[in-house]
Amino acid sequence: MPVSPALPELHVRIVAALTGARQAAKLRQIDLAKRLGWQQAYVSRYETGERMLAVDEFVAVAQAIGVDPVVLLAQVLEDGNDEPG
Repeated sequence: MPVSPALPELHVRIVAALTGARQAAKLRQIDLAKRLGWQQAYVSRYETGERMLAVDEFVAVAQAIGVDPVVLLAQVLEDGNDEPG
């Protein structure tokens, strides 16, 4: 399935939150990929917006990083409500 050239803003925020959580956990992309049984390139593709994550993938990534996916998503949604618009 092709990815839209202009990713929805919510997805961009979700990916930024996952990437930030990965970095805060001191995990490299390759470390996360190994935990998930994925190729490192797959992690890179979703972090750069080349590929969108499905809901089940979001949950798997968050759990592999060691964060609660529900809490992370709630933070993303709350942060989005702070933006003017």
